[in-house]
Amino acid sequence: MRCPEHAQEAEENGHDLIPSDARTKLALAALTIGAFAIGLDTFVIIGALGVISRDLTITTGAAGWIVSIYAICYAVFAPLNAWMFKAVTRRGVQILSLTIFLVGNLVCAIAPDFIILAAGRAVSAYGAAMFTPAATALATELLRPARKGVALSLIFGGMTVSQVTGVPATSWIADAIGWRYAFVFVAVVALLTLLVFTSMRSVIPAQAPEHGKGRTSKDFPNIIYGVLSVTLFVVVSEFVVYSYISVFITGSLLDGVPLLSSALFAYGLGALIGNAACGALTDRLGSYKVLIGAVTAQLILLVGLVAFGRHGFLTLLIAFLWGIVSYMYLVPIQHRLLGLAGGRSRLVLAMNSSTIFAGIAIGAFFGGIIVEANGVKSLAGASILIGLVGLGLAIVFVREAEPARSGA
Repeated sequence: MRCPEHAQEAEENGHDLIPSDARTKLALAALTIGAFAIGLDTFVIIGALGVISRDLTITTGAAGWIVSIYAICYAVFAPLNAWMFKAVTRRGVQILSLTIFLVGNLVCAIAPDFIILAAGRAVSAYGAAMFTPAATALATELLRPARKGVALSLIFGGMTVSQVTGVPATSWIADAIGWRYAFVFVAVVALLTLLVFTSMRSVIPAQAPEHGKGRTSKDFPNIIYGVLSVTLFVVVSEFVVYSYISVFITGSLLDGVPLLSSALFAYGLGALIGNAACGALTDRLGSYKVLIGAVTAQLILLVGLVAFGRHGFLTLLIAFLWGIVSYMYLVPIQHRLLGLAGGRSRLVLAMNSSTIFAGIAIGAFFGGIIVEANGVKSLAGASILIGLVGLGLAIVFVREAEPARSGA
């Protein structure tokens, strides 16, 4: 049954709000592919870092700043975009964000120096920070409330696949034909998604989803900020270790196969499995149980990864299991936030996206300080301490007032 507000929107737009199954699947596929492009862009620099530093005659450390610039810009732009474009239609936001994202990657592809490349990354981060929260909110609207977790896992699934297939692909492109073509590849994926959205007038409602009577960020309940603090501490706990994975996973697996690349592939494969299961688990068990289980398992596995980073198949097994739980905390947190957001889901999800990227930047920064001061093994202790804070916050802010799950 549709709520009166949605029925009114459909009447005003001259078509049913809920489209046919086939067109809904097409819209969800476009959102997932767009998320793939965003995830690909987030990690494209990692596979091409060495080639870029040589081509632009800059140090590897300076090239690494391009990663930080993207993360910081995303963290700043996500809530800003949600506020600036709150009156723009759902379809309009997708088209505008993908256009900006496409332009940013084309600028990177033709950048003659570090400054222009950094500027292009800032532009693409602006588009990505606009697309992801809006796409997440839209995905949950296209499926029944009881399948909200599945909708969320589709968006994160696109990002997860980008790590498994996209990063190796862009790394190969950078080595084989040049790093600029890696950005062209990202731009092509964005263009395909953009073409789909420009043709989908009857699938995505034209009415702006959030305006007028919704809460402003000034009167959000404190519990929303509590849930966001869970995101921050859990992400920092993970990226304190993940940012320096190449430091403690070393050696070969068999016949000269690098253990690091094998471990990263095992991690990505596990992430695909975990992401596929997470949406259904969240819908069935609720946000709290899935979140607590995922965070607890991740803390144990991150310690194991630091301790056994040179142990061949044991390292692969730990990386695979970590991959399964590494994305599983994101869907329950988003699920919980959507239950608290009321009519401002886009802004709340944007705030969470901002928090994730802030956590990435903070984790990488503190991890570097810890490694320099106490060595790589101390990363495990830091991850545990920070993660336990996040776990405690989850018990307080996610367990209480667990939102009721709607029936089919």
